[in-house]
Amino acid sequence: MRRLRARPAPSPPDLRPALLSVIGLMFLLLPFLLLTTSIRKLAGLDLELAQDRGDLAPLPPGVVESLEVWLRGDELGVRAAVRTLDVNAATGDATWSELQLPGRDGELDLAGLQLELARLRRLDPARQRIELRPTDGTPTSLVVAVADALRGSAEQELFSQVVLGGQAQPAQEARPDQDALPAQETQP
Repeated sequence: MRRLRARPAPSPPDLRPALLSVIGLMFLLLPFLLLTTSIRKLAGLDLELAQDRGDLAPLPPGVVESLEVWLRGDELGVRAAVRTLDVNAATGDATWSELQLPGRDGELDLAGLQLELARLRRLDPARQRIELRPTDGTPTSLVVAVADALRGSAEQELFSQVVLGGQAQPAQEARPDQDALPAQETQP
């Protein structure tokens, strides 16, 4: 019978030659790096970051600063603040406009509403948010129908973010700072 001998475990390879080659490479690269770099300071801008959000200027709003639709019974209204783009206009100057759309035969004028909103959308194509303000006691079906009209139709998308706001207010109560506004338009 033959006896099986156990082989001795192989010894780990010697890492000294690899380590010596890395050290030699460093001795070659270090003088090359020192000779090729310049000692002068690189040109740069001294910038200081704002400490809190209060130091940063707000992002400029779109042309349409405020946009809401109110619903009272069978009457709709669009109230918008459009930034004044005149050369002589000061920062924050806006023109308020309000359009009332009375209902016909007890039905809401959703087509007229969509026409007016499409006009405002052309002024500010990036705007996605609109606020809907129904009065208390408005049936849910009317609120949903107006919200769907605010989103648009199959032919044209209007506003994808419809926010349900507080109760509809008369025009004078909605703008308590109307004396500070440069102009006010009311369209029939």
